[in-house]
Amino acid sequence: MKMGTGGKTWERTNVTNLLRNRQSGTYYARVKVNGKQKWRTLKTKLFSVAKLKLGDVERDERAQGMVAAAEALPEGGETTVERFINIYLTRTKNDPALMPATKSRREIAVKAILKTWRDLPLRDARRVTPTDCQKWAAKAQREGTGFVAPKAKTVRKGMSASAFNKCVDALRTIFEIAREHGVAYQNPVESLSKARMRQKRLELPSVKAFHAIVRNVSEAGARQSKDCADLVRFLAYSGARISEANAVRWRDCDWEKGRIAIHGTKSASSDRVIPIFPPLAGLLEEIRARRGKEPVDVPLLRVHECKGALRSACQAAGVKPITHHDLRHLFATRCIESGVDIPTVSRWLGHSDGGALAMRTYGHLRQEHSTAQAAKVHY
Repeated sequence: MKMGTGGKTWERTNVTNLLRNRQSGTYYARVKVNGKQKWRTLKTKLFSVAKLKLGDVERDERAQGMVAAAEALPEGGETTVERFINIYLTRTKNDPALMPATKSRREIAVKAILKTWRDLPLRDARRVTPTDCQKWAAKAQREGTGFVAPKAKTVRKGMSASAFNKCVDALRTIFEIAREHGVAYQNPVESLSKARMRQKRLELPSVKAFHAIVRNVSEAGARQSKDCADLVRFLAYSGARISEANAVRWRDCDWEKGRIAIHGTKSASSDRVIPIFPPLAGLLEEIRARRGKEPVDVPLLRVHECKGALRSACQAAGVKPITHHDLRHLFATRCIESGVDIPTVSRWLGHSDGGALAMRTYGHLRQEHSTAQAAKVHY
């Protein structure tokens, strides 16, 4: 549709590409795409509404123009998704700020994407649409990768929310790289929603049950029973992840300042220094008394894991089995129940979000604690 911009018919505004029809009072968008001028009615006579609609119209028109231009171009290896997948994997591998576990998760996510979207690498990145991504998302969540873990008691149908969300993150970044290289105008993954994560309900042992578990581990009669008990107590008294606990050496303990350095393994920001809490101080003193003075580079803990011993000890104590990571949750719960504010606990855990994750995880503590606190409310 050809329309002039003469003084009698069209009235300019102080907003670029926004014009008003003098006769009808309706506002129009004038957008130039691929050398051609396009006019679109904004279907409003209100200037404030027209300004809001203008951005959407400009974006949509230019996106359509990019698609049309892409369809006119020949297929080529420079624009295939495979190229941008390889760039993503290379960046992940060479990024010194990423922890090995994070790199591994990203690589696993890419493998999952390729298993659930087999023709993606050969697709032209310019021609992948939001609809294509929605179809992939539905299939991935419905069918999954088909992987079944060895000795799995149950077989999951479809992809878990956690795995799916990691795939969405990876896919979004891959197409963002395509945008960086000028291949795509819009990221087709932008509108893709992540799966809702189910909050795990924490079922942690009471103080009495925890001490029973430690006692059962220590008195199991195995050669390293006491060492396993040391690990259980260290995890519960420090809030360290199992990999972080294994990295602690005697040199990390600053007795004069009463603190211990924890070397983060999840991200660069998870490196932290925490106080030597009274229970932790008692444990460290007990280990030194039992083993004598050791070189500063000797690991504080002699065993790397104690899953079997922990499971057996829980069964003997008559409580639900807990994991290494549950002991980290136990630490955080005890701190909050002792009156420590959540942002401080979050820093002790090595979180960098100011307490947002801790608030979601520990906002609702054990029912008996909530009941006890409720008794303090008076009017």
